[in-house]
Amino acid sequence: MGIKFFLLVGVGGALGSILRALITQLFSNHSLYATVLANLGGAFLIGCLVKWGANIDDGELFRAFWIVGVCGGFTTFSTFGLDLYGLLQKDFWMPATSYLLANLLGTLVFIWLGFRSASF
Repeated sequence: MGIKFFLLVGVGGALGSILRALITQLFSNHSLYATVLANLGGAFLIGCLVKWGANIDDGELFRAFWIVGVCGGFTTFSTFGLDLYGLLQKDFWMPATSYLLANLLGTLVFIWLGFRSASF
C-alpha cells in the first residue's frame, strides 16, 4: 500500500463524512433515524460496490476510495452504539431492541440487496 492508497481513503472518507453530516442535518431532531439511514444506505452501497469492484483491475484502490473511505466515513457504528446506550439508560427497551435489530439485521439485508441489485 502506497501513499495513493491512503490519499484515496482520506478523500473518500472526507466525502463520506460530509454526506453523513448532510443526513444528520436533514434529520436534526431525529438522530436515530439519521443513523439507521446512514448505516442501511452505506450497507446497500457496500453491497453494490463489492459486486461492481470485483472485476476492476486495480481493485485495491477502488476499495480504498469507495468502501474504506466513502462508506467508512458515511456509516457510523459508534453513533449507533451511543444511541443504543442512551435508549438503554432510559429503560426504553422496546425502542432499543427495534433500533438494534434495524441496524444489525438491516445492514445484513441491505448488503445482500445491494449485492443482488448490482448483479442486474
